[in-house]
Formats: sequence, structure tokens, C-alpha cells
Amino acid sequence: MFNKKFIFSLLLFFTLIFSLKGQTFIEGVIIDAQTNEPLDKVNIFNQTSNLGAYSELDGTFKVPVYEFPSVIIFSYVGFENYLLELKEAPTTTLTIRLEQSSFGLPEIAVTDELYIESLTEDKFTVKDFLIDARTNNILILTYASLKSGNALILQSWEGEILHRLQLEKERVESLEQSCLGNIHMLGKKNAFEIALIGNTIQLISKYHRKQFDELLAPCIGSSKTYIYNQHFSLSDQLVTYLVVNKKNQNIKARIKVIDALNLSRKKDDFVLQGQFPSLPITWAQRESWNQLMYKPLYSPLLNMGNELCLFNHTLGYLEFLEFNGDNKRFTPISYHKNDNWVKQVMLDKKYNNAFTAFNTKKGKSIHQINLVDGTTQPVLFFNSTFVEKMEIHNGYLLYLESGVTNKERNRILQRVKLDVL
Repeated sequence: MFNKKFIFSLLLFFTLIFSLKGQTFIEGVIIDAQTNEPLDKVNIFNQTSNLGAYSELDGTFKVPVYEFPSVIIFSYVGFENYLLELKEAPTTTLTIRLEQSSFGLPEIAVTDELYIESLTEDKFTVKDFLIDARTNNILILTYASLKSGNALILQSWEGEILHRLQLEKERVESLEQSCLGNIHMLGKKNAFEIALIGNTIQLISKYHRKQFDELLAPCIGSSKTYIYNQHFSLSDQLVTYLVVNKKNQNIKARIKVIDALNLSRKKDDFVLQGQFPSLPITWAQRESWNQLMYKPLYSPLLNMGNELCLFNHTLGYLEFLEFNGDNKRFTPISYHKNDNWVKQVMLDKKYNNAFTAFNTKKGKSIHQINLVDGTTQPVLFFNSTFVEKMEIHNGYLLYLESGVTNKERNRILQRVKLDVL
């Protein structure tokens, strides 16, 4: 009879053998292309297997590869990302040369031709807005008054007020559109579903806010066959997109983005905080520190009309995918490394153009993202430092601006045409 220890050891041995089957190690050195100095702690990520590693002090690295073709991304602060596509195992060690990058914003000319339309002026104070893509009408949520709740105003693209619905006692905070196109108003406790029928606003149902947060909020997009659910875990340093078949609810694919470096830093923080028993840190203090230092990942997955695009700002590339989650191609990006970058990607669904924004000393600079090579080009500058929401629709930027109007605090909806490339 074989004892249990022997059987366990045998199973462990065969498990190890099978796990190593087909494994190849890619080895090399990473250097600065200008100085030829080795670079340590370079983030190395195998996109095909979702495995990562870091270069050593002398710039050397060793990465396991389980299948070919494979795509490996090298990213390092202050350097352009390097994308390595391997169709087969290399026969020699690799030398990866990273180019230093410049994150200065391209210059943009400021002219007197910029025409900004005030869509609401002093008629009411805007709390939120939403654009109906079918009709181009704009749904506006106003602030609640002291005596009554919010008002909903349906306004045409030309500025004509089509319908006004007063919410007598209800107070809501925002407007949201679900992944299937339904419109919802969200309050602290209650939520409402509304519909735009013709040129009127119809209140359909009232339900508990928790239902929206748990059932509707995770769904961030859809296509003809699939819906895409977003889930955060590991202190919001891992985001997983589930590709779910609409008919049978089966999960077709899982698309993951993880910030391994932030997770490692957070673990070190936890250990260091425990080294000072004379200065005990409360749970609330630790949570406040984590929220300050470790923001949730911002890597949106967007439907570009004929494919999906994952804006992976953690590893520095755009990943284009089929609607079922299968990979098509990668494009390196670096705009997200600029300290003035506003963490937002805006999609003009009519033209399938993507945009992002940067803060400047005098206002905001809107840049169009080149989806082929990953570069950006400025298409608009506007002088405003109190912008609270931005959306792009049909070649126009719409944004909420707060400030002082007629000696009273106000929040107005503005619109300006983009100089799209």
C-alpha cells in the first residue's frame, strides 16, 4: 500500500510536469535607447497569458510564455511603451530599447472664432443632463428648490423647450442611461425610470436605488449579441469585464485589467503601518489613506460600432476586440502619463471618434485620440476652470460650467463645435 504522503507527492509532481508542458522562457535585457543604461523595475506584461514580471537591477528579464503568438508589453514611467509581438519563440536573448517620451501638450492656437453657445443661460440651474441619441434632444435635470423637488426639462437641439415635468416632492441627484438605452433618475434612496415619447417625458416606474446599483450599474455596454458587465475587486485595482450572451446568459469571455504595482505598494503600506504600535492606525484612517492613494482603475471598455476598444491606461495600450471578447490588435498609448490628464475618454458615437482632455492654466484642452497609432491631437481649447461634466455628441462638446452669473451662483449647459480631424 502506498501511504498518503507518497500519493500526494506523486500528484504534486505530475501537476508540476503538466503545468510546465509547453512553457518557454523569453529572456533579454531592457535598456535606455539614448544612454544604453539598463532599466530596472520595468513593467513586463504578457497580454496573451495575463502574466506579468519586472526587470532586474541590471535590466535583465525572464518571462514565461505558454503559447504563440504572444504579445508582450513593456512599460516604464518616462518612456514610450514597447509592444513586442512574438509569432514563435526567439532563438537568442532579446534587447529591448525603450525610447524616452515627452509628455508636453501640443500647442493649440486660441482664436476669436470659438463660438460657445449657452443652452440654458439663467433660465434654471442645471444639475445634470443627458442627450437622446435618437432625436438629438437634450434632457436636463434642474436643482430642487426649497419648496419642491427637481424638474425635468426636454429641450431640442436648437434650444426650444419641448416639455417640463416637475417632480413635486422627489429629489434626485443624477441622470443615467442603462446599457440597453433606458433612462433612469437616481436619488439617494429611490430611483425612477423615465421614457421620452415623442416630445414628452413619461414617468414609468419608481424603485429602490439599491436595485440600480446592483443590477443595472454593472452593465456598461452592449452589442447585438452580448452585454458587458464591469466588476471591481482587490481594492478596485482589478477590473473584470464579463462578456455575457444575451440569449442564454452564458459568460463568453472575461477581460481583465490589474494594477499589480499598486497592489504591491498597498501590501507594503499595510505592513509598514503595522510597524508603529505606538501610533495605532484606525480602520477609518487606513481607508481614507487607501482612497487617497489608490484610486479605482480607469480602463473603460467602449463599443466603437464595429468592434470593442479597451483603453488600458494601466499598461499603456488600446486593445481592440471582437464583440465576443476575442483579441484583434493592440496600439500603444502614452497620453495618460501626462500629469494634467483628465481621467476621461469621451466617445462620439455618430462618428466613432474618441477624445480625452487635459487641464491647462487657463482651461481645458480637448484632444482627439488617433485609434491607429495612439497619438493625440488637440481639437479644442476653451477658457473655463469650473467644468463639471463633459459629453461629446455629433461633433460638439457639451459641458456643465459653474460660476457666478448675475451675482448668483449658477450652473449652465454650454455647447461648442469641435475642430475634428
